[in-house]
Amino acid sequence: MSKLRLFAALLLVCFLATSCYTSRVFHGNVTDNTPQVEVASRKNHILLWGLLPLSSASQEAKNSVSDARNYTTKTTHTFVDGLLSSLTFGIYTPTTTKYLVPLNER
Repeated sequence: MSKLRLFAALLLVCFLATSCYTSRVFHGNVTDNTPQVEVASRKNHILLWGLLPLSSASQEAKNSVSDARNYTTKTTHTFVDGLLSSLTFGIYTPTTTKYLVPLNER
């Protein structure tokens, strides 16, 4: 029974800690309260605990938001990204980047 409780506690920590791995960067005149819509999402493949990005990890915003001057870049470690990272002991550490633009500029 104690192993079940330990497993449940570890699972709960995994779910609660996933929001800690999120960073948002606002470009232009975008604020936290600006209504936005997601226009693109891409996976970033990174090796060796985040030290060695592969060529597919390029985060060129121009490819995703075109000529938009106001946009938000949101990079997260999703649950699946964290699971893959822990299964490989950090050797493979993927992230997910989402690009958002304001509703009135779409």
